Amino acid sequence: MSISLIVKNFEPVRLEGRVPLEFDFQNKNNILIISKDQSFLTHGVHKFPAKFFPELPRYLVTKYSKVGDVILDPMCGSGTVLLESILQNRHAIGVDIDPIAKLISKVKTTPIEPLLLDKIRNAIFHLIDIQLKSRKKPEIPEFNYRDKWFKFFVLEELAIIKQSINDLINKLKSNENYSEKKLHDLKDFLMIVFSSIIRTVSNADPHCTRTVIRKKLVKKISSLDTINKFFFNLDKQIECMKEFYRVYNKLYYKIVDIRKNSDARNLDIKDNSVDLVITSPPYANAVDYPRTHQLELYWLDLINGDPLSKLKRNYIGTETVFSYEYNQLYQSDYSKLNWLVRKIHQEDPRRAYILFNFFKDMEKNLQEVFRVLKPSAKYCVVIGNNTVRGTYVKSHEIITQMALSSNVGFKLDNYFHSGLINHYIKIPRKERMSGEWILIFKKS
Repeated sequence: MSISLIVKNFEPVRLEGRVPLEFDFQNKNNILIISKDQSFLTHGVHKFPAKFFPELPRYLVTKYSKVGDVILDPMCGSGTVLLESILQNRHAIGVDIDPIAKLISKVKTTPIEPLLLDKIRNAIFHLIDIQLKSRKKPEIPEFNYRDKWFKFFVLEELAIIKQSINDLINKLKSNENYSEKKLHDLKDFLMIVFSSIIRTVSNADPHCTRTVIRKKLVKKISSLDTINKFFFNLDKQIECMKEFYRVYNKLYYKIVDIRKNSDARNLDIKDNSVDLVITSPPYANAVDYPRTHQLELYWLDLINGDPLSKLKRNYIGTETVFSYEYNQLYQSDYSKLNWLVRKIHQEDPRRAYILFNFFKDMEKNLQEVFRVLKPSAKYCVVIGNNTVRGTYVKSHEIITQMALSSNVGFKLDNYFHSGLINHYIKIPRKERMSGEWILIFKKS
């Protein structure tokens, strides 16, 4: 099957803020969304690579589902689709293999009472002040190259914040007014606010997709900057959470189910049970999520002593592969993928295998989503193209060929292209995406 998707209008239509439901993408399929809501409510609680602008999933949720429907994001990242789904009075299911993604998504969609937020703000300030004046040294976690990533006084201040959070939760446990769930939700919120400053106060480049130290980048971090940044972010996110709490209490349908042990390639979800699926898969060869968040993973105890490479092996599009795995040229049922793999294999067999594996994982996801979707329901895939070893990878065409094949069974309902602006991560110019394709498949 020959699939060639093109942009009809090369001059993009600018849409500022909310995308109107009546907008016709069929005739104007090259757009540029100027986001107004990247920090709306809890959307800005933590940075995350290649995040959705809230306006796009909001449009897709409202356009292709109705109040009370079940919306699934099988690669939910930082939970933008989940939050936008409940804000539109839908139920939401989130799946992700990344532990910090699941934690951010949970915090972003879990309301906390304003009175409790005010109480804990003052309490944690008091606990940190006590530890700063104490002669007792805080317990600093051990992890690879720790003293390379952080100045020693920063390590101490991070350890003081983390210990103060744990001390606060332990003190609140003696209060019978607080349930175990409420305390667990509160701790997660505080830990994500804590996590949000870790890269900033480290010696690493805060804008790079990988955790690296650049010789030309001199970061000026002084004593108590870490503590001050924590409280600055905490005060900001407390106000955002209070507003979310007020909005949340007015919603009718607001269940969020973030699956603990599910995977985009093997969804623990019943057949024909989901009304709409929206996701943005990881871009091939673009973002190494575990490496991006490795400092946060260490400080939040989310690796559990395992090497980072073990965690990375389980990711879609993983670059952690063994030499015996790419000692041959792999072929598939898809002509566009085969052409790509053959071309890159001539220069870099390892990279060719990584790309092949990425798209085969995406095929499994397409099959799983087809299974769980109700008849005639839609799957909205937001995917970017990039360049690998000098070859332009048309991911949107390969995924479309897979989705429409007899191996999966979707029909192509619509597609359009959206420009990208204001992503915080830095991607090498040759590998940078100019925009994203929104592919809307329909279950036949």
